[in-house]
Amino acid sequence: MTVSPAAISSAEYYAQDNYYTQDEGPSEWGGKGAGTLGLAGAVEAGTFARVVDGILPNGDVLARGADGARNMGTDLTFSAPKSVSLVALVGGDERVIEAHRNAVRDTMNWAEERFALARAGRGGAEQIATGNLVHASFHHDLSRSLDPQLHSHVAVANMTQRADGEWRALHNVKLWQHAPVIGAAYHAQLRANLAQLGYETRITGKHGSFEIAGISRAAIEAFSERRAHIQAKADELGVTSPKAMEAIAVRTRDAKQHGSGDAARQKWAEKEGPFRAEIADVIKEAMERTQPRSILAAVREWGEALIERITRALGPRPEPLMVGASGQRTGANLAAAYSTAAGVRHLAERSASFERMDVLKAALGFAEKGATVREIERRVDTLVGEGVLIGGRSGTEHADRLTTRDLLKTEQTIIRAAREGAGNGVALLDRTMATEAIVALEQQRGFALSDEQKGAILALVSGNNAIQVIQGDAGTGKSTLFSFAAAITAQVGRAPLFLTSQASLVAEMRESGLDAHTLASVLVAHADRAGRMSPGERGRALFEDRLVIVEEASMVSTREAALLIELADKAGALKLAFVGDERQIDPVQAGRAFSLMQQHGVPTETLTENRRQLDPALREAVEHARKGDLGKTFDVLGERVIERADPAAAAAALYLSLSPHERDRTALLTSGHVLREAVLDHVRDGLLARGELGSQVLSIETLDRLNLTREELRNIRSWAEGMRLEVYRDQAGLNRGSYKIGIVSPEDNLVQLTSGGEEYWLDPRGLPPSGSGVSLAVPGRTEVSEGDRLMFTTPDKDLGVVNGTRAVVTAIEGETLHLANGERQYALGPDDPAREHIGHAAVLNMHRAQGITVDRAIAVMSSGDRLLNSESLHYVLETRAREELTLVTDDKAALRDSIEGHRGSVPHAMDLAPELSDADGEAFDPKTGELLENPVRDAPSPAELFEKAMAREFPAPEKEREPQRENEVEREEPDIGDDFEMEM
Repeated sequence: MTVSPAAISSAEYYAQDNYYTQDEGPSEWGGKGAGTLGLAGAVEAGTFARVVDGILPNGDVLARGADGARNMGTDLTFSAPKSVSLVALVGGDERVIEAHRNAVRDTMNWAEERFALARAGRGGAEQIATGNLVHASFHHDLSRSLDPQLHSHVAVANMTQRADGEWRALHNVKLWQHAPVIGAAYHAQLRANLAQLGYETRITGKHGSFEIAGISRAAIEAFSERRAHIQAKADELGVTSPKAMEAIAVRTRDAKQHGSGDAARQKWAEKEGPFRAEIADVIKEAMERTQPRSILAAVREWGEALIERITRALGPRPEPLMVGASGQRTGANLAAAYSTAAGVRHLAERSASFERMDVLKAALGFAEKGATVREIERRVDTLVGEGVLIGGRSGTEHADRLTTRDLLKTEQTIIRAAREGAGNGVALLDRTMATEAIVALEQQRGFALSDEQKGAILALVSGNNAIQVIQGDAGTGKSTLFSFAAAITAQVGRAPLFLTSQASLVAEMRESGLDAHTLASVLVAHADRAGRMSPGERGRALFEDRLVIVEEASMVSTREAALLIELADKAGALKLAFVGDERQIDPVQAGRAFSLMQQHGVPTETLTENRRQLDPALREAVEHARKGDLGKTFDVLGERVIERADPAAAAAALYLSLSPHERDRTALLTSGHVLREAVLDHVRDGLLARGELGSQVLSIETLDRLNLTREELRNIRSWAEGMRLEVYRDQAGLNRGSYKIGIVSPEDNLVQLTSGGEEYWLDPRGLPPSGSGVSLAVPGRTEVSEGDRLMFTTPDKDLGVVNGTRAVVTAIEGETLHLANGERQYALGPDDPAREHIGHAAVLNMHRAQGITVDRAIAVMSSGDRLLNSESLHYVLETRAREELTLVTDDKAALRDSIEGHRGSVPHAMDLAPELSDADGEAFDPKTGELLENPVRDAPSPAELFEKAMAREFPAPEKEREPQRENEVEREEPDIGDDFEMEM
């Protein structure tokens, strides 16, 4: 579904498409507002023109802007999947036409209830829900290329009636914001309507998009001329993003072709020959399924198949998100229960809390047939009522947010441990000895620490808190702390253990003589099958009687933090310190443990004195960025912020204008992957033209890892022939290694895998619902030349490299690639698997840049990257360089507005239910630690619902194991209990 401003004020525009079912009216009024105004039936052109111009049927005129201009309204376009158009228009099943129209009506009724708003108050600052719209629907059956395309334009007039009876302009922000949800709701409703007509369907893409089973891809493509034209232009331009495809569609749009229904029929007849029998058979089978004798059997078959899919997906593990669903073993309720559970798992993997509308969007994306948006909404309400989902209190800023009881419990675990550890830790040496050691080291190294740095070091080595937080702004000398702490504790024979989420930092720390490991590797090495920490002798040898310091702690998720706290306690660590900057980039996985601990009063030392930026103006800009004052930041940078229509080309040109020595001191940074690739292409083209890269080019196959959640990995729609499955640790019957993906069978939910000459069949649902250790990757080609700077993207023990290790191409001999990293040499032959995991390192995206320090930086940000232009990402960009920073963008003002609109982070689970801020459900003041009385409520509070959920035992679906098909991979059965596995 698409949304656009309705710029046409004439009904004739919407009626121009030839509607070849002439005995059906192509237009109709809809919405409660239309009913109030007496608008019903077919849309008359004159009435429509007056309505969109803000003139009510009684002659009243709605207020206009100061210049007399008026926004006409909003156009929502609902397009049926091509296979639906084929059975309706080519095959002649007119029932499907009405199924489409009913889906549009039902969806608009739902959207009207949720998204109709008016402004009120001074300056229109207040948004009031009205629950009524005035809209006109125009139903069509032709694309601009005269292909069969069942679609409806819904022109929503810019008016709505408030509760006081006054008509005001419609505030349409939610229609725009939630357009993907509205589109997914339409697809789900249409799919349910088609099921009642006997049609089988299969999900094919995002937002619940689908096709009718039995209609071949060849038939769909034969009747998709317009789509083919757009794709050809996209291929020519080398673009793939939805936004770019939409732009191409607009720029290449042909004039509407007009003619009779007979002309369209003739064009279809020329194409339908090879597919006539196929379409007819699908319609016949659908008709047969609706016969009285077959309806009951079809419903029973569908219900049993759905139960089988759900049972196989969930396995024997009790699933709280399916509570209450066992009594609903047929129908839309069970489909909605499964779809909602999948949607919540998908969201909860990456976010500690999420909007209700996000749950609907995700659930509709995973929707089983019959799961409509209203059914899913009811399911969400059920889970909130059972305490499985925790909702924000009504009237608060988090009223529309949800979290899970597991996320809340994990946060509680962290805060409980930190509070219990306050004052109960062990000092490695007394404060006097530590102070003397600091003075001696300052004299030895020839520089003085700041008072803040000294305080932080004393907290690490002499403090008595078992869990210590050090909040250090960017550039305040946190790395110096580590060096001093290591030197001081070495005096008592207790060198610290350093953990970090970034493998590249591990390598740097080890080169400095520090005992460093990736956090993920340590947690995986000491976890049992249920995900609980079980350190054993190896774990105790690593942790016992040591200070454990977590670097870049802002990138540690709550689940990882909870695991580490458990591991450190069981393995006998003396103290656990989290060091980082809460203003920098958040973790990929759910929760911000570092911020959470500071918010809830965990003992914290603070570093604010900037010791990195040497240039006064840059230091001032960083200070404004730290305070969140973007206006002053951009003002101070002044001409260092460069506006160019093509910022990627401009940044590359600026970089290439530097001498080789200056380029070695300069980092090229981008906000995301697309910009990175664009800048990289320009840089390499320039270096090749100058002869600074070798003329011989070697094209190697590399893997581009897909950023999928566990739930997406368990969904057959994420898999495609030619992809690669990477298994990082044994699970689901698969040994660690790489598997090529062959046949993908959505009907059987099976994927063919091959590795080492062996063939397997895997049901992705066999992967445990929580956990990690596997990923999907898409093969591609990377061109390299002598002189290219490369980076390893996956650890390789044989080569002694980690994720982020850099190397330079020193020679290309035939198909062998020779690399060097300092004194280390690598020779990667054509069959070396390490070749698949390398990429260019001349340009870095901002997530890889966190933690690095350079002399100079050229950063590139696009004003259009709304999801990437966050305050935290901009802060990281501003703070990497010591001497000079240049920011290149396409629109300075728009970029600032984009960052301003993406302030803050996802609220913690505990933010939604402050009365549950204590691990035992009691409220407390995080500043004093004093318990407070819970307020008395008439309605059940989140605390009461949470306790109800914690007391419940959730039954698992029961089903006998079916015989395993030959060479099908046996899925791993997860143990019952808390599962704290994390992403690798």
